[in-house]
Amino acid sequence: MKSKSLLFAGIILLLIGILIRKMTQMELMGLLLIIIGVTCKTVYIIKKAKSGEYKPGKELLLLILGLVLFLTGLYFKSLEHPIINPIYLIITGIVLKVSFIIRFIQIVRSEKTGNK
Repeated sequence: MKSKSLLFAGIILLLIGILIRKMTQMELMGLLLIIIGVTCKTVYIIKKAKSGEYKPGKELLLLILGLVLFLTGLYFKSLEHPIINPIYLIITGIVLKVSFIIRFIQIVRSEKTGNK
């Protein structure tokens, strides 16, 4: 659990940042927490890759596609007449990013036990 604390801290900070942005007027504080959370998760993934516990593969496509859809949805929210309802893009992006995290954890666990 200790090694995953950075990952879980990143997820928690990300969620708190989103909630603060949506429920209060402190948008800057929320954005700061989101950025710190994303940074924590990124550092965790890089550390696992450098240590050899994680070998990046096709599951990174889930993360990249999820980020693209999520950021596109955020951009479309600022448009007056978006092509597609931005919430669909944002939710799909989040689902893909969560799918990546689940797959990432499965891969790291299987590497530790020697299974593939």
